[in-house]
Amino acid sequence: MAEIPKDLKRMLFMGGARYYARMMIVMGLLTWTCLIVGIVGDATNRTLGLETSNWFILAGISLFGAIWSWITSYFAAKEG
Repeated sequence: MAEIPKDLKRMLFMGGARYYARMMIVMGLLTWTCLIVGIVGDATNRTLGLETSNWFILAGISLFGAIWSWITSYFAAKEG
């Protein structure tokens, strides 16, 4: 596999592996928070800021962000 040039590496992995690993943890916690709020809102039949389906959509989007951060962190650590 070809080495990524130094100037392009900075643009691809601007925060470094540790930054993206922390963002993965934050996005993972956001996913769980949105899921819990959505489940509680659905169980009590109340609107907790947003409709229940919106909380589940936000959970899916933040899960996608967490997976993306993990992949970026992995490749940033692999490239060094």
